[in-house]
Amino acid sequence: MDLSAGFVFTCPFKTNSGNKALSHLPVELAGLNAARPLVVASAGTEGRKAVKILRSAFGDSGMTLGLFDNVTQTADLGLVDHLKNLCLEKKYDAVIALGGGKAADVAKVLNLAVSLKTPDVRQLLPEAPIRVRLLPLVVAPAAGADGLETSRFAHLGRKVFSSESLAPVLAVLDPRLAKGKSSIGMAAAGIAALGRAVESHIQADQNPFRKAYSFAAIRFVRENLSVAVADPGNRKAALALLNAAAMSGCAFSNAAAGRLHKLGQVFYDLLGIPQGVIMAMCLPHILGDYLKEGQYDLAALFQPLAGDDAFARTPAGKRAEAACDLLNRLLKELQNALGKDLPKSLAEAGVSGYRKEEILDVLGADAEGRYLCGVVERVANGRPERKG
Repeated sequence: MDLSAGFVFTCPFKTNSGNKALSHLPVELAGLNAARPLVVASAGTEGRKAVKILRSAFGDSGMTLGLFDNVTQTADLGLVDHLKNLCLEKKYDAVIALGGGKAADVAKVLNLAVSLKTPDVRQLLPEAPIRVRLLPLVVAPAAGADGLETSRFAHLGRKVFSSESLAPVLAVLDPRLAKGKSSIGMAAAGIAALGRAVESHIQADQNPFRKAYSFAAIRFVRENLSVAVADPGNRKAALALLNAAAMSGCAFSNAAAGRLHKLGQVFYDLLGIPQGVIMAMCLPHILGDYLKEGQYDLAALFQPLAGDDAFARTPAGKRAEAACDLLNRLLKELQNALGKDLPKSLAEAGVSGYRKEEILDVLGADAEGRYLCGVVERVANGRPERKG
């Protein structure tokens, strides 16, 4: 590996992972000079369960715990503006994102708005410079976390906020939150983490720190996803996937946004389809194109996917294609196990022609818009992937 060109890597958050990791949160907050955190949680049964577990951790801590537990898929900057006013009025001094998805996005933008004392969050510009230290942000992902929780990104109101300052200072990974109830939820989360880790791992620029994170994320998913899908309540497998998601978010923050991420994100933002579901459709097509283009280090995927022994036995010239075969086989196994719950095309996912055109309009503005729109057309009715 030639490092003469130099590289930059940032991972701003500490990770607490393991049994009853949430129980240490009051001590961690005290170390950050915080005593009045506001918890931002997802709506629904899973959100209420997570809140109950979190409350027990704060039992006799003496801390004042604020709570907003009604974040839905339709959360927007208007909601953040309301929460900003609440934070300033109650003088909350930290933000805890409990769960994943929109709860983490809302918490990140809320932290930015409170720290900047933005008069109207709806006027907040993603490119606005951040010259102040933000409040401590803690993320405690739950089952279904896709990795963006630990990243430097927040997607809200069709705006993409990006800054190292938006990343959390602490990620708490507790198996009580990691356990899921649905196989498709575990599959979608695992595939989303895998997709971002894969695209971070194969990029041409040499960054050994990023590769270390993406390598571990890929291996964790490969070793645990099938188990978690078969038994969403398996604590060991669920916690491994939560760690994989956290690592993939860190790797992704130090890489250029890849094609899988762009496709998964736009379908999630506009239609609410889990990113992993879209990535599962698109991955075979994009892998085939990456292999054909020859600009990406697909061979580097073989070791975390196949293991050290298989890597040593396989000639270097065959590792790229072998890695693609392993990924495609994993996806087919999941599709066979989940059936219609993991659709193979947009038609099976219930995406109408009208909504597809809306997606194409948004993707068309991207620098790779023509290519991305082409992938959407290929997965519209389950067209076979191109061969490398």
